[in-house]
Amino acid sequence: MANPIMTVLEGHVPSDQWNALTEGMAQIASQRPADLLASYLVQSTTDPTLWRTVGIWSSQQAFEDFRASVQTPPPLALFRSLGVQPTLALFEIKG
Repeated sequence: MANPIMTVLEGHVPSDQWNALTEGMAQIASQRPADLLASYLVQSTTDPTLWRTVGIWSSQQAFEDFRASVQTPPPLALFRSLGVQPTLALFEIKG
């Protein structure tokens, strides 16, 4: 069985966009794909402009299948709509 993976989408969001980000992510979370086991929106305690979405997927294949099924993943589209080009990192969960 494949290990789950964690996706981390990270970007610096201007303070005047924080409400739009949190509201947008709440809407996205309500339509979470079945293979996305958990998702979180987190804000840095040392740099409040630094925000991350963290997703736990059942497998890398499930994440790749989702990516192939949408033109732009909703969290990425949300960051871009706020004028932010985030970075994406993938991590295999080992324990």
